[in-house]
Amino acid sequence: MSSRPPLGAEVALERGGSAWLAARVTGRDGDHDLLAVEPRGAAETPAEGSASTVCDAIMVWSTEHGVFRATATVAIDGTRARATVHASATRTQRREYVRLPMDTQMTLAHADGIARGTLIDLSEAALRLRLPAQGAPRLAPGAQVRSAFTLHHTGFMLRGTVLREQASGAPDTIDVVVMLDIPARTANDLRRNVVFEQIERQSELHGTDDASRRDVP
Repeated sequence: MSSRPPLGAEVALERGGSAWLAARVTGRDGDHDLLAVEPRGAAETPAEGSASTVCDAIMVWSTEHGVFRATATVAIDGTRARATVHASATRTQRREYVRLPMDTQMTLAHADGIARGTLIDLSEAALRLRLPAQGAPRLAPGAQVRSAFTLHHTGFMLRGTVLREQASGAPDTIDVVVMLDIPARTANDLRRNVVFEQIERQSELHGTDDASRRDVP
């Protein structure tokens, strides 16, 4: 398992347990990852050409293998940064751990309003939302959001942080990956309702199959 984000990856930088900056890995320089800092999140960074800011942070990124976190020292100069990861990354969520394929409608509250889309897959640590590309909000990595949806007749409103936007593979849509920030009790409720939802869907599917077989002379 790699201890550093891949080239081109969107990363979120956290300080004090909260999202701080969004950035993208643009290159390598020995042990350093070179980052382009998202301008919308750079309000606390020095202007380019001024003395750089050096601080400790948590770097968060995602790949097809899961969501990863690693401690790092970050030197920021305007919209550019150099990050040094100090230890192997910790995988906080395997995407295959609980993957719930479904077409459940959900809403995503963000700083500029509310977006409506489809919940594609879900675990206690993260979810993937599909949005229509036309009119979709610009959700930078590190943006704070709230996700609302219903599982097995139970409503959930979950806080989270945007990890990345990505191509969905479906026409005229984009996917948004959100890392959830939920207490253990809510995680247990979510896990239980995911299982119930899967069982209910399997029962409906088998019931439809049985009915179809009965209709065949």
